[in-house]
Amino acid sequence: MKTCGKMVAVIAALLALAVTGLAVDAGTPPKPRGQEVHLFEVKVHVPDSSTIDPEEYNYRLLATVLGSVEAARSVMYETELGVFSAFLTNNQARRLSKVPGVLEVQRREDPPVRDTDGHL
Repeated sequence: MKTCGKMVAVIAALLALAVTGLAVDAGTPPKPRGQEVHLFEVKVHVPDSSTIDPEEYNYRLLATVLGSVEAARSVMYETELGVFSAFLTNNQARRLSKVPGVLEVQRREDPPVRDTDGHL
C-alpha cells in the first residue's frame, strides 16, 4: 500500500512539472516562418507635386499593405524624402515591393533593443 501512495505522489509531482513547463512554453509561441518582424528600408518614387507631404505619401504607400495609415504610423521607424524604414514581416515587405511607387525594399540590420531605462 505504501508503494502505491509513493507512486501517486511521484506521478502527481511529474504531472505538475509538465503542466508548469507547458504554461511557460505557451507564453512565447514560435512565430511561423515569414512572420518574424525585421527592420526594412524602403526607397520610393518621389512625387513631382509640391503639394504632397512626403511623410504622408510614405504612410499611404505602406497603408496599402497594412490596411490603414494608423497601422503604417505604428510600424514606421524613420521617414524622409524618398526613403523610409519600417518594422515589417518578410511577407509584408514582399507585398510592399510590388506596390506602384515603391522602388526597392531591403532588410536592414535590426536596431538594438533598449530596456525601460534606455540602456542597451
